[in-house]
Amino acid sequence: MTDVISSSNQWLPSPIPALSQPKHYTRKRIRPPLARLTNGRSARAPRRITLYRNGDRYFSGKQVTVTPHNYTKLRQLLQDLSVAINLPYRVQRLFTPQHGTEVTDVGSLKDGASYVCAAYEPFQKLEYIVNYVPHVTFNIEQSRFILVYFCGV
Repeated sequence: MTDVISSSNQWLPSPIPALSQPKHYTRKRIRPPLARLTNGRSARAPRRITLYRNGDRYFSGKQVTVTPHNYTKLRQLLQDLSVAINLPYRVQRLFTPQHGTEVTDVGSLKDGASYVCAAYEPFQKLEYIVNYVPHVTFNIEQSRFILVYFCGV
C-alpha cells in the first residue's frame, strides 16, 4: 500500500534551494534613472560658460565647457579651471559678475553664463562682459606712444 500525504502544498517548490543544484545568478543590467530636467536641459548636459579674471578689465574671457556630472565637488572643478585660467595662486573661488555672489555648487552653473575666477582676493566689481581693448598709436612728431582705450561691445 502507498501512503497518501494530505497536504495542499506538497507540489510547491521548497523555499530553501537544494545544495546539490548550483544556482545561477544572472545580473540584469539596470538602466540608471533618467537625469532630472532643469530648465529644459538635462542635469548631465554640458554647460558652456565664460570665465573672467578677477579685477582684470583687459582679459577678454575664456569659454570653457563644463560637464557637471564629472565633478562631485566644486574643488575638483576649480582645479581644472586653474589650468584654463592662469592665476598666481590657482582658482579658489567663482563669482557671478553682476552681483559678486559666490558659486558654491557645480550644479548651480548655468549654460551660457559668465563667471569671475578669483584666488584669495575679494570680488572686484567691474564691467567684465564689456571688453576694453587697448589700441596703441604712434605719434611720429612727438616720438611717444599714446594709449587709446576703446570700449568694444
